Amino acid sequence: MSTSMENQGKPITTHDMVVVHRMFRREFREAAGRVRGVRHGSRAQVRLVADRLALLLDTLHHHHEGEDRLLWPKLAERASGHGELWKRMQGQHADLADRLGRAGALLGPWAAGGAGARGEELAAVLEQVSQAVEEHFDQEEREALPLVPAVVSQAEWDEIGDAASAAVPKSKLLTVLGMILKDADPGEQILIMAHLPLPPRVIWRAVGERNFRRLEERLAAAVGHG
Repeated sequence: MSTSMENQGKPITTHDMVVVHRMFRREFREAAGRVRGVRHGSRAQVRLVADRLALLLDTLHHHHEGEDRLLWPKLAERASGHGELWKRMQGQHADLADRLGRAGALLGPWAAGGAGARGEELAAVLEQVSQAVEEHFDQEEREALPLVPAVVSQAEWDEIGDAASAAVPKSKLLTVLGMILKDADPGEQILIMAHLPLPPRVIWRAVGERNFRRLEERLAAAVGHG
């Protein structure tokens, strides 16, 4: 097994990835219930739920795309003794991509129909995605992430997060940040915020955090939890 010579000094932490995974786990666990619970007939409420689900699907797609491009090839080269693991991780990504595509294809007709069409089919697919997400993240966190600090530099690790952030539309960046920080403890919040440039951090503290709380209240009301 070869290692990266760039990785000198303090070992990198991969816990920021665990925090992001926690967001995806929670959001996908709640996704099917949001589809089933949205109040029929209210286009605004249906659109609110549909927008959240579309953002979730898109964000996970880009999260995995970044790993496929920037992480797994490095690990396959530098930790070649774990080749079966890297192939399994990529295979799980491919399976999830198919499921995300199916959910995305159902989401448009569901939203256009005012939540009256194909809702149960969409909810069932989202439950399948949630189960696959849990299984994949469990394996990734247990088997893959512990190998990363020995073979990936801090700059290389940061590149993965930067690519994921760059893929999020600027208008949705603070929403995604709120989703990630929602269940984070103070130390984890500092860890996540440290990856952001100064302007988004300032905007988050000034208005973003408050706006996200309001969005969460509206979303809860839309699915009958408000």
